[in-house]
Amino acid sequence: MEVGKKELTRRTIMRAARGVYEEKGVENTNFRDIAEAAGVSRSTVFNYFAGSNELLTALCGREINDLEKAYCESGHRGKKGIISIFDRFIEDTARYPQLVTQVIYNTITSDNENNPLKSIEGLIARNLDHDPNGETTMLLMGAYYGLINHHHLYGKPFDGEEMKIQMRKMIDRIIGEPQYD
Repeated sequence: MEVGKKELTRRTIMRAARGVYEEKGVENTNFRDIAEAAGVSRSTVFNYFAGSNELLTALCGREINDLEKAYCESGHRGKKGIISIFDRFIEDTARYPQLVTQVIYNTITSDNENNPLKSIEGLIARNLDHDPNGETTMLLMGAYYGLINHHHLYGKPFDGEEMKIQMRKMIDRIIGEPQYD
């Protein structure tokens, strides 16, 4: 599928924003910084995104779409499906720890009805044989948040492979045996 010039520019801006947000922090980044990194004018960035919140929402949406795509392509269901979801989420978290943490915080504290984290919880819930009150889903998401928090608190490196191992151990404790394969 060929990507048009407009979509290519949008992707270029979003890719640049990820890098600049990670380097400088969301609160210390302005559209001039993003435009410079993307090789476009500041007004071009504003043509695509009205403000930082819209850009962060677009980045989060892209993240969720990529995560869902990776999950579907994995072909895994049940516990293996949950592991594939968190593996992808952790890879992105390790690549962009500051940005992902900020986006999660903004998403958790927003009152947006279309909260993208609900999509991740929905993917997880689809892989659980029985979770009528959402408690297992909540424990799994809490384990992920705890893992990220622990790395920030203790200045641990965001090593994706090591974090995946840690998350898999927590999944084993929470779920135990595979629900179904």
